[in-house]
Amino acid sequence: MNVQEIIAEIKQKLEPKGGLKHVFFVGCGGSKAAIFPGLYLLQSEAKTFGATTYTSNEFVHATPKELDERCIAVICSLKATAETVEAVKVANKIGAITIAMTGNMQTGMAKVGQYVVTYSNGDDQVYSDSNQANALRIGFELLHQFEGWENYDKAMAAYQYIDAIVAEGKAECLPAAQAWAEKEKDEPVFYVLASGSNYGVAYSMCCCHFMEMQWKHAICLHTGEYFHGPFETTDKKLPMILIMNEGRTRALDERCLKFLKTYAENYIVLDFQSFNKGRIDPAVAEFFSPVAMIPLERYYVAQMAEVRGHSMDYRRYMWKVEY
Repeated sequence: MNVQEIIAEIKQKLEPKGGLKHVFFVGCGGSKAAIFPGLYLLQSEAKTFGATTYTSNEFVHATPKELDERCIAVICSLKATAETVEAVKVANKIGAITIAMTGNMQTGMAKVGQYVVTYSNGDDQVYSDSNQANALRIGFELLHQFEGWENYDKAMAAYQYIDAIVAEGKAECLPAAQAWAEKEKDEPVFYVLASGSNYGVAYSMCCCHFMEMQWKHAICLHTGEYFHGPFETTDKKLPMILIMNEGRTRALDERCLKFLKTYAENYIVLDFQSFNKGRIDPAVAEFFSPVAMIPLERYYVAQMAEVRGHSMDYRRYMWKVEY
């Protein structure tokens, strides 16, 4: 079943029970960052049901009391992260409808989810079919089928541009990314700032790509929160990455950029608007930004991995020790 068929069948099941009440997006690490676009979309656009996110193990140990048979749990793990598989089992036991997002139909996640949505991953990843893209697909279908969302057709049309935006973006930014990597390779701490749907991009860059894959300290900050304490640490030397979006929260990013231009020097800007070039309709562009920006920010960190001789696959603890 594709996403459209899955949501149609779920709607049939929920209608006799009073309809959809809440959607829970559950995952950890990179998977949690990947499903953030779907969460942000529904929190922004849904009128008749709510949406919340949980890290997998908290969902297991502090399961929300609202979770019941009128709820959908969208739970993501590439293979079978133990606490994420357990989160699916918890939701199943309570009677919620579970959609397992995972790498293929043979994973541990696929075995426990009531419905399964697979996504592209790895070296030959198709970005229009990534975990971020499919989290959005689920959100778009929920809005369309449960609420008749007015921008559905524009959203569906946007998928045709994603792979070109990422490919062209990598080609365009490679010289700048290599220069940045060489300059910053020995820096111990990085700040990453973003807003709106891009906040998951900042989280991904910090927690997954800098911290997990390069063993660098990194802090992700919302551009709206930057001016409520963190901006006091800004100076001319601190390495900062501002990830800018299109749409409603761009004003927050622009305010941050104005401040950086005055009081900082060692910063770079990754702007979805400059990569998109108007291809995705403005009504939905902000929701698609993370689908392109996660692979592009990772591309920057990958250049650092290259100049440092520190593979993105190196780990000290993950999969190696008990934790």
